[in-house]
Amino acid sequence: MKPQLPGEEKEMKRAWTRVGALFLVLLLACPLAGRTATVAVPEPRPPEEIAPADERTMTIVAAARAFLATLDDRTRGSILFEYGDRAQRQSWSNLPLNLASRKGLLWGDMDRTQREAFRGLLGKVLSPRGVKMVEQQLVADEYLARNGRGRTRFGEDLYLVAFLGEPSETSSWMLQFGGHHLAINATVVGPHVTLAPSLTGGQPVRFEWEGNRISILADELTALSRLVDSLGEDQRKAVQVSTRRSGLVLGPGREGLTIRPSGLAGADLTAEQKVLLMDVVETRIGILNQDDAEPRLARIRADLERTHFAVFGDIDNLRGAYWRIVGPTLVLEYSPENLGGDPTQHIHSMMREPGNDYGAGWAPLE
Repeated sequence: MKPQLPGEEKEMKRAWTRVGALFLVLLLACPLAGRTATVAVPEPRPPEEIAPADERTMTIVAAARAFLATLDDRTRGSILFEYGDRAQRQSWSNLPLNLASRKGLLWGDMDRTQREAFRGLLGKVLSPRGVKMVEQQLVADEYLARNGRGRTRFGEDLYLVAFLGEPSETSSWMLQFGGHHLAINATVVGPHVTLAPSLTGGQPVRFEWEGNRISILADELTALSRLVDSLGEDQRKAVQVSTRRSGLVLGPGREGLTIRPSGLAGADLTAEQKVLLMDVVETRIGILNQDDAEPRLARIRADLERTHFAVFGDIDNLRGAYWRIVGPTLVLEYSPENLGGDPTQHIHSMMREPGNDYGAGWAPLE
């Protein structure tokens, strides 16, 4: 190796100093600001075998098979995709059908018998609250259809159902149902069911329909208000990360990303406030059937001290503020959108499970 001369050594030191200074400038110029860390979420090591199905899974599988039995061979073949079909798995969107490509059987192409069979399936996968939420979403789109929105088509007939994998008690499969502002992605793996990722919210979320007052997010916003009202001055300052409203972070197409926790940690809540935080979580997790929601809630409760609640926007106007709850196995987002004039009437909500979206923590994604 050629020995370094004294002048060369000094020049090398100056060069490394310049490199270090440049690195520091770049680091300071790109702050994460507590928002999104674009870091791939490592997929957990899956178990070697799927655990035996429980009673709830067996009833879900039976209902799925009953629905598929109402279809002719050609239609059934058109909505059954391979479980490893990544494009189909990730095709969900908040956009109307003519603005986002999706495949499946349209609600408008189902006859009465098929619709009833599919309602029966949803009633096994979801809780009564979840079924009501889906029905309200379809009604909201009918409201948009009646009130006209340019060339964009709306209405309940434009929602689709599809399956990835055959409904089974011994292998992984997935049910998809969605359209504008709705994406139910139910992955079934043995005794486990997850809805992550799922998109809810709606447009509009408050409206009159056939003499009835509809408020899709009433329970969630009531629980949220109770939590915020319980906070002390220092806690409110910690929760309100910014006075400027953020936008949806982990929406469609944002696979493999995670959110840096910010705001108020569960460890800094009183026992009563922790109960109120779990009440907010339960309004979203509780759209899943009780048998499968309970273990999810128990896991979230166990991680509550490491769970953070944050508000971006006006904390005194929670309908119009972006807020989120981020824990080790949970991300909930609530994001008002400007399109349509009134952001409090146009909400994008997301639910994800870091490490277990699409059931990746229970079985490998092909």
